Order: sequence, then structure tokens, then C-alpha cells
Amino acid sequence: MTRYVLLLNSDKPEVLSALRTREDVRLRVITRERYAHLHAGCDVAFVDSFENLHDVERAAYELAGTGPIDHVVAATEKSIAAAGLVRSLLGLPGPSFDQSLWASHKRAMKQRLRTAGLPVTDFAQAATLARVPAAARHTGWPIMMKPVFGSGSRATYRVDTAESFLSRLAAGDFTDLAARGTPIQVERMVRFGAEYHCDGIVRDGVVRFAALSRYFTPPLATPASLNGSHVVDQESPLARGVLDLHARVVAALGLTDGVTHLEVFGTDDGPVVGEVAIRPGGLGIPRNWWHVYGIDLWDEFVRAALGEPSRLPEPSVLLELPELAGLPRPARQETIARTQLPALAGVSRRAAQLPGVFEVLEPHESGTGNVEVHFAAPDPAAAADLNARLHALARPSR
Repeated sequence: MTRYVLLLNSDKPEVLSALRTREDVRLRVITRERYAHLHAGCDVAFVDSFENLHDVERAAYELAGTGPIDHVVAATEKSIAAAGLVRSLLGLPGPSFDQSLWASHKRAMKQRLRTAGLPVTDFAQAATLARVPAAARHTGWPIMMKPVFGSGSRATYRVDTAESFLSRLAAGDFTDLAARGTPIQVERMVRFGAEYHCDGIVRDGVVRFAALSRYFTPPLATPASLNGSHVVDQESPLARGVLDLHARVVAALGLTDGVTHLEVFGTDDGPVVGEVAIRPGGLGIPRNWWHVYGIDLWDEFVRAALGEPSRLPEPSVLLELPELAGLPRPARQETIARTQLPALAGVSRRAAQLPGVFEVLEPHESGTGNVEVHFAAPDPAAAADLNARLHALARPSR
């Protein structure tokens, strides 16, 4: 029997690959015109932006008019809320509009988590840039400003004082944030020692498996083209605490089935939630999981979205998986890490020559537009050292 899947996507090749391996799936796609070539052979409706929910509603009804839709899949951060709206409008299974807002709209997310008693920084929403100082009086300075919808560190700013805000506003520093046309999330800046991401798989409302990794450098302090992290000791007190926090976040979201990506700050008072998403993390995290645990996060994501059973082994077997065919899988007692590198001439070749590097993906293979490197080291300190050596390859030679 044919299953009709409505995919909201931009340029994510992983989700397309996972869906196209299913011979009984027929794809209908909502995307932007610039990505039409990636979805050749599919019924397509175009939108200018997933943040324009009226446009998404029109496109969804347009495609629904061509035939049945059984499932909705949102592949990108920007499409999470839009997909929730479509499910609610069409009466389809999966995260509702409210649940999708809790996992994508930064004010709604923080409000939901705080109501559940989870640790988040003080926050307020400003309708426009002019109202940011009033919001900051509620949260206290210094602040972080960002659009309520968005991914990564785009249009995100740290501002230390009201005077600095007014000066930078007059200088035009925040034009990209103003151009978004959405409210602004204002948050009291969190002082932290390290930043982590906790990724997990949820089935029947229970976290079936999750793992904690530490960023080498906080994402806001480094460009996406140098983003990297390493898996930590999952039995450490820190990891156990964050894994427990992750389970509480999943419960607060009411997520039944899916994949999560939780950003966490390590502070003197314990872990503090940064943000949570209900899709796989980006910039090499799924591939890193594949190397460490033999788990395909994108496949698990699609399986959850389509109501298919998980392929996860029993928890007791997860860390005893056999050697994966065709993959130089490192010993699990090593520290396994990944990093992005700019797509500069010779970077891939030189990265592959460094001891400890076991996989280098070219930009067209990584799907990130960057060179992607996966490597192993005896311990976290050695992994950080190798990461620094890899990043040095991206510096212009003198």
C-alpha cells in the first residue's frame, strides 16, 4: 500500500535519502523555489518562508487537494512549527501545532520548560527592537537577543548594557534581526563553563537511548564551519545529570515518538537548558552517532515520523555492537569526535593525513557545505588537541 508523505524541507539530503529508500512512499514536498532541483519527481508546492504560516497553510491545502496525505515530516528547524500546523489542520499523527511550538518558538519553549520546573534562564519577548530595553529590564543585563524562530546562531547577539544596545542600534548592528519581521527573544546571558548537546530517541513517550557530547567551543563563539564536539563518558555524574534532564524535557514537551537535540549549558549551579529541537542535530552529529553507536539518527527520525518500529537494539546491547561492515569503527573506549572545516583547497587531504582521523567527508558528501572530519583520541584532552590541529589547517598560510 502506498504511503503519502508530505515533507517540509530545504536542502537536507539525509531525510530525502531516508525517505527515498522506502519504495512504498510517495513524496509531496513544501519547499522554497531555490531547492526545487533537490525534489525532482515529487509533487511540490513553494513557499517564500516556513515562518509565513499563511503561506504554509495555502501550500498544504494545495497538495492535499492532489491526493491523500498520511504523514508529515519536518526536516529543518524552521519547518517544525509549520509541520505542526499542517498536522493540526489536516488531522494527521505526530507533534501537534502546540507541541511543535514548544520545540521551535523560543519564548513558547522556555515558558513550557519553566512551567515544568526545568532550569532555564530568565527570558522575555520583545515585539520589536525598540522594545528590547524594556524586555531586558525584566531579564536583567547582559542579554542575548535572537529571533523567536531560527536555528544556529543567525541574527543572535550578546549585548552587555542598555547604553551599548542603543549605540549599536544606532550604528545598524541589528539590521538582520530587524529584517526577520518576527518578535525577538531576549534572554539573560548564562555564564557557563562548557556547552553540551544531548541527543536522543523517544518511543512511546520513553527515551529509548540518549547520549551527551561536549562542544569543543560554544557554537556562538565559533562559526558553523568550525563547529565540533566529542562524546563524553556517559557514566560520569555530569552525563547522568544531563540525561535525566533530557528525559524531563521530553516529558515536558509531551513528545511521544521522535528524535531530540538538546543544548545544555554547564554552570556552577548545574545544567541549564539552552534550547531543544525535535529533529536530529546538524553539522555531523548524526554521522558521529553512527560511528560511536551504529545508530542512524535520520533513519530513526523518519521511522518515528512514519509510525514505523525503531531499529534500536535493546539498551544492554547498544554499546556491544559488532564491527560495522565497511566502516573503520574505533574502539568505544576512545574519545570519538567530529568537526567541520571550511571547504578550502587541500584541507581534506591534509586532514586525512593526521593520526586519529578515520573519516573525511567532502562538502557534497557531508551535506553541510563544509568538509566534515571524524576522529578518535585517547581522551578528551587529546581530542581537543587534535581538533585544534585540524582547525589550524583552515587558517590562511603566511
